[in-house]
Amino acid sequence: MIVDAGFVALPIALLVCVYVSVASLIGAWQRLPSLVLSARYGLMTVPILLLISTLALVSAFVSHDFSVRYVVENSSLALPSIYTWVALYAGNAGSLLFIATIFGLISVVAVVGLARKLPYTAPYATGVMAIVLTFFVGIIVFLANPLERLPVPALDGQGINPLLIHFGMFIHPPVQMMGLISVAIPFSIAMGALLAGRGGRDEWVDQGRFWGMVSWLILTTGLLLGSWWAYTILGWGGYWAWDPVENSALMPWLAMTAFVHSIMVQKRRRMFRSWNIILVAVAFTLAEMGMFINRGGPVPSVHSFAQSTMGWLFLGFMGLTLVASLVAFAWRLDTLKSEGRLDSILSRESAFLTQNVLFLAVAFITLWGTIYPVFSKAASDVVVTVGQPFFDRVNGPILLFIVFLMGVGPLMPWRRANPRIVAKILAYPMVGAAITVVILWVLGVRHPVAVLAIGVCVISVVGIGHEWVRGVLSRHHKGESYILAFGRLLAANRPRYGGYVVHLGISMLALGAIGSSFYDVQRDFNMGIGQTESLGRYSFTYTELLEKSLPDREEQTARFQVSQDGRRIGTMDAKRTFYLDHRVAATRAAIRSTPIEDFYIVPSEFNSDGRAVFRVYVNPMVWWMWLAGAFFIAGTVFALWPRLHTQDKQVPKLRNHVSSIQK
Repeated sequence: MIVDAGFVALPIALLVCVYVSVASLIGAWQRLPSLVLSARYGLMTVPILLLISTLALVSAFVSHDFSVRYVVENSSLALPSIYTWVALYAGNAGSLLFIATIFGLISVVAVVGLARKLPYTAPYATGVMAIVLTFFVGIIVFLANPLERLPVPALDGQGINPLLIHFGMFIHPPVQMMGLISVAIPFSIAMGALLAGRGGRDEWVDQGRFWGMVSWLILTTGLLLGSWWAYTILGWGGYWAWDPVENSALMPWLAMTAFVHSIMVQKRRRMFRSWNIILVAVAFTLAEMGMFINRGGPVPSVHSFAQSTMGWLFLGFMGLTLVASLVAFAWRLDTLKSEGRLDSILSRESAFLTQNVLFLAVAFITLWGTIYPVFSKAASDVVVTVGQPFFDRVNGPILLFIVFLMGVGPLMPWRRANPRIVAKILAYPMVGAAITVVILWVLGVRHPVAVLAIGVCVISVVGIGHEWVRGVLSRHHKGESYILAFGRLLAANRPRYGGYVVHLGISMLALGAIGSSFYDVQRDFNMGIGQTESLGRYSFTYTELLEKSLPDREEQTARFQVSQDGRRIGTMDAKRTFYLDHRVAATRAAIRSTPIEDFYIVPSEFNSDGRAVFRVYVNPMVWWMWLAGAFFIAGTVFALWPRLHTQDKQVPKLRNHVSSIQK
């Protein structure tokens, strides 16, 4: 009964989406407030209908309703019930329903705010969001209905891909899918302002910035969670390999990073109006490309868990939205003339613009490397993949220069700066970098690329630190304590200093990547029980093999006693699980993580006598990459907080002001 209700809710949701799309745009065009209001209320019903379908699917999983095709394909009696949440989006149909539901909820939240703050833009933005929803719900209804029933119920299901049975799968896939679709919100706001002819009035900038930063944070979190999942379960000792599915979230992330920086220039200097419209359109196009890759497109990936031909529909929709965006941009181009202009190459605006161009360069290089196998297949019937060395060599120097601009750009004055001021600004960061390089050289860290990269990161960190020290000292001289001065300094300009916190996170991420890329050590050991080996400062003894047979899998756990510099540091378990039905093995690395380095053991197939080959790594500074995630979240929330905080206080003040005028 519940499944039937969810099944019926889907076509109703599609009809409502179509109505909202048409009614919003016609109501805005013909200036029919009642039609616009009706469309807005209609949009609010869509996530309710989709939630009914989602809950129906969850109910089918929990009750092991094997009359539902999707449940048979992505669950089994042996699957732990806790992984029902993972099974929900393990296949294409369920993940599409999840995306549509999440986007429906986010759209309602966005439209409620837009209706109050941007009354002219809101109807057009609502129409654009509804069109995106129509596409997703339409695919679900006609091609990928997760509540479709089988003619004859099955006795058991097939289960999910064993690699998805991991704690990271509870949060990584939904966050990444949410990040990709959330880019549609700032895109819709920008297109709404453009269609309303108000793109040049900058009234949409605050809402565009807010939702752009929310989207950026979700994408960032999804990328980091994906890296952590790959690091802990794929068993290759790494966290990033420029795989197409990884790139699918990185490309829109790069474009959104450019957008959230550039939109601040538009807010402050009334510049980059056309550029920002282009940036957010490119970001949404790349997000659609990411969904195309994730939905089983023709691009080969080690992360592909669901295959289908639906990817081409995403590619077609991407083409339509891109063409429509360009047409709207050309139509309203005369409304986007900037009031400000670029006065000097030595300015904050110039640094941001250069950074934006470099972000897009990395995004398009990544796009080309990702889709190149498709072109090679079409040209020579041979799939030629582009590997990590290409991306590292081409994108690496560009990303390093971006980190440099990240440290220098915010310190530059607006409009123009003479060389003397620039030299003064860079003095402390450059001295800090030089001292760091000397210390590294003395300590024996002499790889030229690594030392240069670390020096660039130090420039950013010292620049931010110097800004904070100057601000705190200035306030302290006026009688404030150091702690109070620091707190009030941050509160005085939360967008700026929240951005600095995020930049510190980027520096941590870069340092972790540099340390683990240039100074990691790995070695394979063929070990028997009781045998002791060593790598670097670590010695490890293979003490026992624990075996367990379950109905759907066989588990083998190798236990080690580990010492560092002769001091025992504890027991580590490296696990290998073989899933009988899928004929797939999954490993769970034994990892000891510290701020200095990770000690990492991965098992391979075990012999009958317990002997096995273990790949052992020492990965320096990986810990800092995961810590960076906390800085990203804290910095973004801190940067967004002023809008939420100040608006709540400004509303009663504004009402009192109006009342006083009326009196």
